[in-house]
Formats: sequence, C-alpha cells, structure tokens
Amino acid sequence: MKKLLSKILFVGAAGLALAACGATNSTSSSSSTSSSAASQGTVLKTIEKNKQLRIGVEGTYPPFSYHDTKSGELVGFEVEIAKVIAKDLGVEPVFVETKWDSLIAGLDVNKYDIVINNVGVTEERQKAYDFTAPYFESYGQLAVSKDSGVQTLADYSGKKSAQSTTSNFAQNARDLGAEIVPVDGFNQAVELVSSGRADGTINDYITFLTYFKEHPESTLKLIDEKLPSNDKIGIILQKENTDFQTKLNDIIAKRTEDGTFKQIFEKYLGEDISVGANN
Repeated sequence: MKKLLSKILFVGAAGLALAACGATNSTSSSSSTSSSAASQGTVLKTIEKNKQLRIGVEGTYPPFSYHDTKSGELVGFEVEIAKVIAKDLGVEPVFVETKWDSLIAGLDVNKYDIVINNVGVTEERQKAYDFTAPYFESYGQLAVSKDSGVQTLADYSGKKSAQSTTSNFAQNARDLGAEIVPVDGFNQAVELVSSGRADGTINDYITFLTYFKEHPESTLKLIDEKLPSNDKIGIILQKENTDFQTKLNDIIAKRTEDGTFKQIFEKYLGEDISVGANN
C-alpha cells in the first residue's frame, strides 16, 4: 500500500512538473514573439538613434548598383535613390552588398533595414515582408545567342535559362517552360549564355540597355517581346514597421513629384521610368 501511494504521489508530482514546464515554454514563446514584434516596430527609432540607414544591395548589377570600373566607387541609380532617402531621413547611408539569392532573407536576420535592388512587388513576397509604394516600373526581356534558334518567347520551352533562382525572372523562365541554370547574378548569366552553357537569360530591359551599350560586340540578342507582366518596384522591409513604411512612402512621393528621381533615372538611362511616367 505504501509503495502504491508513493508511486501515485511521484506520478502526480511529475505531471505537475511537466505542466509547469509547458506553461513556462508557452509564456516564453509568447514573450519572445511579443519582443520580436516590438523590436520590429522600433526600426525607425533605431535608425534615427544610430544616424545610419543600412541598405541591402547586390553591388554587381548595372545600372542599379555596381562598382565604377575606374574609381571602384559603388554607383547606380538605386544607390543614388537610397542616398536621397537617407538624406531625407537625416542619417548616413550604409550599403551592405549581398548576393541576390540571400539578399531579401538578410532582412530576417537584421543584416540591414531595407533592400533597394530592383525588387518586384509580388503577392508571395508580401506575405513575409512589407513594401513601400513603387518608385519605378519596368518589364523583363529574354536575351539569347544570336545564332540561337529561339525567335519568340514560345520557342524558349525546353531551353536552359541562366537565372538567380529566387528572382521574378526565374519564374518567368519557368512559366515559359525553360529549365533553370542557377547563377549568382546578371554577369554570370550573360557569361553562361555567351559560352553556350545556357540558351538564354531573362532580366530587366533596363539591365540589357546598359549591357548592350557597354558591350556592342556581344553575341547576344534580345527577343522583341515583353514578358507578360510589368513589374512595379518597391523598397522592401520587415513587416510591422508602419511608421517607417509611411516615412519612406512620404519621401518617395515627394521626390517623385519634385523631379528628383526623374533626374536620377535620366542620368543613368536617358529616360524617366517613374511609375506612370510613360502612361
């Protein structure tokens, strides 16, 4: 009888201990979530306190963000737009260069405050991140070798497409029935197509304008068809930062209206690509 009573008391105590552990874990998890949400909500305050805006870019993607071949300086129209935004916030811009396929994910580990890198606003991305109002719009095009048998987008089915795997353009290639050959960025994609290791690559028409201007000897050609949908490009940031998002939207609206962004676009591209500029 004593042994039975001892077992009952032991089981009961163990059950209470487990229940207590469960309650502690639940409270800890809830506290951690609240803390995470709270920390996200202070991004703007942290930027203002540190006097720095940390900006994620590729740094190898002309004319968006790249290094000048002579000076080595980081330049590009999105670099200049980021500098305008930082100035309007009253802080210094700090650029953090990261490969495309891990660029957006860098927001998750607080590597930077925003990403300005020709990021299209998509429903899938909006599930995990917030976007500002778009600051320009563009569309994708397909480039293939001049001796390629590809004459139209329909001909691309079954071909090999050199793409950054998580980009909108990779999805465009998949939609056309192409097989993805993974690359780190545009320069590697062009290299694979030029060497015959891929049949083509899809990218922003703005990127191709710059590429063909700088490489008139290129063996690539553009297929004269736009991809099905135009991209609206916004600044991407962590969710639950409404005050920061609103501040960025105010700056975008102001600098679009006063022509600041137009001047930057025309400097690099010779045309204004602001949202609605060509409507």
